[in-house]
Amino acid sequence: MADLKHITDALRTEAGMWDKQSVSLGEVSRATDGMRMTKLEAGLFFLVASNYNEAIDHISARCSEGQSRMSEVADALIKNANAYDNHEAETTKSVDDAY
Repeated sequence: MADLKHITDALRTEAGMWDKQSVSLGEVSRATDGMRMTKLEAGLFFLVASNYNEAIDHISARCSEGQSRMSEVADALIKNANAYDNHEAETTKSVDDAY
């Protein structure tokens, strides 16, 4: 039982790490919004400003997607830890009830 608790605690710790990284990617995605340039800001380089802004959009979208996926990984880890705990409780009860 102690080994199982060690495993489920590790899964929950890992889930916390994935959640933390998810938040970081969300912050990166929001930070890229301030990097876009208007044609006036681009000045002489206004011809490449649209390409630059497209790159910013792409980076922002990938970071947003990464945020969602990392959150999904964290949720899956918690779900698995809970499943291990529940299965152990059910198995223990069935063995205890057998005697």
